[in-house]
Amino acid sequence: MKEVSLKIVNNGGIIRSIQNHGIRQVPHRFKAKYADREGNRYYEKGRFISVFYDANPNVMRQVEGILNLNEEILRNTHLRATNKFMDVNNMRENKNPYVQKILAE
Repeated sequence: MKEVSLKIVNNGGIIRSIQNHGIRQVPHRFKAKYADREGNRYYEKGRFISVFYDANPNVMRQVEGILNLNEEILRNTHLRATNKFMDVNNMRENKNPYVQKILAE
């Protein structure tokens, strides 16, 4: 997590929050690329962590590269969070809920 956080901050990004969801059952048995020190290759439990950050797409690709190269990380997912400003900035009238509301009145 430290390496990912430093990559984001050093490239002009902002970390909004880091949440540790603890160790939980995974939806199905995960297979690691390589066996760990104890020889385990299949995992039924894992630590779930969420990192919310703002950065440019280039930094996001770099973070994905760091996560993919780390052998201790079994799976990772990047999602783009939406906010209210995306709707306001949408210039297409048929897609913008605020313009639709005004046109309906």
